[in-house]
Amino acid sequence: MSNRRTFLQQTAGAASAAFITPNVMAQPLEKVTFRFNWSWVGNYSPVVLGLQRGYFKEQGIDLVIGQGKGSGATVRQAGSKNDMFVWADASALIVSAAQGVPVKEIMCVTTSNLGVLWIEGKTSIKTARDLIGKKVSATPGDGNTQMWPAVLAANNMKPGDVELVYLDGTASIAALREGRVDASFGGASDQPVTLRVAGFPAKCMTYAEMGVATLGSGLITHTDMLKERPDLCRKMVAAIQKSWQAGLQDPTAAAQALLKHAEVPLNPAVISGGLQVFQGLATKTQPIGFIEANAMQKTLDLLRQYGGVKTDLPATAFYTNEFIVKA
Repeated sequence: MSNRRTFLQQTAGAASAAFITPNVMAQPLEKVTFRFNWSWVGNYSPVVLGLQRGYFKEQGIDLVIGQGKGSGATVRQAGSKNDMFVWADASALIVSAAQGVPVKEIMCVTTSNLGVLWIEGKTSIKTARDLIGKKVSATPGDGNTQMWPAVLAANNMKPGDVELVYLDGTASIAALREGRVDASFGGASDQPVTLRVAGFPAKCMTYAEMGVATLGSGLITHTDMLKERPDLCRKMVAAIQKSWQAGLQDPTAAAQALLKHAEVPLNPAVISGGLQVFQGLATKTQPIGFIEANAMQKTLDLLRQYGGVKTDLPATAFYTNEFIVKA
């Protein structure tokens, strides 16, 4: 009896322990702040899909997402530690880091979406040289305008070959719609998609298609984070790798995730169309997010030559692949 009673007590205790251990052992999720570089657009939807599917929780992360006001401002949020991680373009990272902002890129998932858009039927552009003699609306200081001299050089064109009409972002697209300009600088994933949904047959040619390829969206953080929290950097990269892969494999689910998550009404066609564009801009590197040395070097060289960046730092000063985790 004694042995039987002891056995039953041990069995009950083990069963009880098995039941309560997950709750006792479970670690609280760590709140991690993360900011995109603009208001809701389609290329953000894979990350939001990962949030909804629990990919960040699997890494022990309670992800808190914020929206931004452009890549430059967003990178500085990481540099000032207002946000732990941010999502922005590599060119904005380089510009800020060259000015002393302590940030570094730890993964990159797309090439740049800088481009020139037009309304088919009013204008037809097959190559960059088709812009010769045309009026193009531009926004002073944005990435398109900064890198435009590189497009000119790559296509044996002179600044005077194209008349730039400087307007703010909203007025620039309005001028295109109203026919006051022949084309406009913009992002391939948002403005042309929005125009098409509004009934304008807009098309876009990216700078990469014009001979000027640079890196685009990626994950950026403060340099202190690399030294003090390498574990968290790896977890963030792993969660985004899984999210990005899932979002590109099931773009419908990704778009629906963003539409559900956003606090404001969004146009489903614009979100889906923007994500479709970014599927074409996704880097083909493996593992997902791996930054190729040549691609970063070319981005830096172009910014030095045409983007006003003044730095003697090597390309390796702006990024690291040490946190890239195989999916």
